Amino acid sequence: MNADRFPAVMAASARGRVLADNAAGTQLPDLALERMQRYLAYDNAQKGAIFARSRATTDLLDEAKQEFAAMIGAPVAQVGVGPNATTLSLSFSRLIASTIKRGDRIVVTAADHEANIAPWMWLQRFGAQIHIVPVDANGDLDETQYRAFLNREPVFVALPWASNTTGTVFDVARLAGAAKSVGALVTVDAVQAFPHFPLELPTTVDFAFFSAYKIYAPHVGFWYVSRRALERFVQPDDANVAGGDARTWSLETGTQSYEALAGWLGTIAYLRELAAKPRDAMAEIARYERELSAHARKKFADRRDRVKLYGKPPELERLPVFTFNLEGVASEESARHFEHANVEARVGDYYSPRLMRAIAGAAGGRAVRLSFSHYNTSGDIDRCFEVIDSVLEHPEAEPENADAETVST
Repeated sequence: MNADRFPAVMAASARGRVLADNAAGTQLPDLALERMQRYLAYDNAQKGAIFARSRATTDLLDEAKQEFAAMIGAPVAQVGVGPNATTLSLSFSRLIASTIKRGDRIVVTAADHEANIAPWMWLQRFGAQIHIVPVDANGDLDETQYRAFLNREPVFVALPWASNTTGTVFDVARLAGAAKSVGALVTVDAVQAFPHFPLELPTTVDFAFFSAYKIYAPHVGFWYVSRRALERFVQPDDANVAGGDARTWSLETGTQSYEALAGWLGTIAYLRELAAKPRDAMAEIARYERELSAHARKKFADRRDRVKLYGKPPELERLPVFTFNLEGVASEESARHFEHANVEARVGDYYSPRLMRAIAGAAGGRAVRLSFSHYNTSGDIDRCFEVIDSVLEHPEAEPENADAETVST
């Protein structure tokens, strides 16, 4: 599906290499690369007024926010940009820190990436009590415990939308609604959901953070803040605040990466080639990725006796994200076989150590991850399983170096 618009994908294919680490970050389409280069070569200027190039950078920043707002169906006045999702999450935790009183309860989940745990754990220094919702053997939330924590009336609840480890999509609307019903502020990690399907942001969410580099764009992050949270936490402490917008000194601090935002607009232009509206393009991508996921899930199901797939059983839908270990083979050893076979995967805990300890404790909380995007093919998945079958057949064999110029695709 349009792999020819992605130079890195085409270059990898020419060398016989499969890019199967897309949950960590996707590749960029040619339009994004071209716009980044053009901005840096000819339009590089600080935002401002009066002067033409400064006005152009201001317009670029405004357009980038408008396109993001349209992607998530939010008012543009409630979104912004930043360096990455983790930094934005920590920025929001600092915003609410002054409101935390000793004994205030905060709920996080063991299903989450550390970006949606560590910033809230930091609030313990202000007296907060942290409750961590456990997960079951499939990585699903223990909702009985979640409800029990909500009964203690937490002031803040942090939720996952989709797992970068198991590919599970959580019912964030229902979970956020329950948290809001007890008066909690609600934040959502939307990083892994953003690249896989069009988002419907629940009105009960107060803060959400996103990474554009998961969705075919450069390294830049986006944020959303509800109107109620914006009015409560993002207000100027000084009537003469420089620029007149307190967000400039709280969530959108310092000079932004304008070249990355130019690249983001190139990504949007690419999505418009798939469908007139980028949200519709994401729906098309979601349909194709469901096919990829089904193809891989069938192969995992066929090997369930010797391959431990973490998360829901392979018969159930998930995003095209698969974390697993092979019977009798250490995860790092499996990873070396993938690298020598010219398949780019990932190994570790994916900054989700609590989740990985819960579901892969017997393997030390570590596993191999294959993750696919809309520029991958079923043939790429077949290549990955050729490696798996080879390792299962000869687990003691040393991985052999693949000739990057001659490996067949």
